[in-house]
This record gives sequence, C-alpha cells and structure tokens, in this order.
Amino acid sequence: MGMDGSKVWDAYQAGRIADIRNYCETDVLNTWLVYLRFQLMRGHITHEKYELECALVRKHLQHSGKEHLQAFESAWEQGA
Repeated sequence: MGMDGSKVWDAYQAGRIADIRNYCETDVLNTWLVYLRFQLMRGHITHEKYELECALVRKHLQHSGKEHLQAFESAWEQGA
C-alpha cells in the first residue's frame, strides 16, 4: 500500500514518521490475517471463528477514522 520494509529508513530520514506508523499498522494487520488463515488451515480454529475474527477486524477498520486503515479494508478481498 505504498511502502514496504525496504523504504522505512528513507522515510525515517525524510521525517515521514506518520507514514512509517501507517505502514507498521497495516503490516501488523496483514500478519494477523495470515496467522488466522494459518490457524484455520491447521484446524485450530473453525471457519466460523475465522469469519468472526475477520469481521471484528473489518469493523475496527471501518470505524477507525484513519484513511490508511480504511484503504486497507477497501483493498482487502471480500471472503479472503
């Protein structure tokens, strides 16, 4: 969504701390969603639990008031 780990140092040197924070927040979300999917595939959570957790993430994103989180939610494929 515009930044990856290789761009953090340059952003820091340019004083773009908010951009780094936004990147970190979306990176954590991606990690959490990958973890949830992994747990689903391993059979450690049910499909219903997976859907519930995804719904909670979506609700948080929609009500965050943060543009980058709302953009993340928009980019997130429905049913992914």
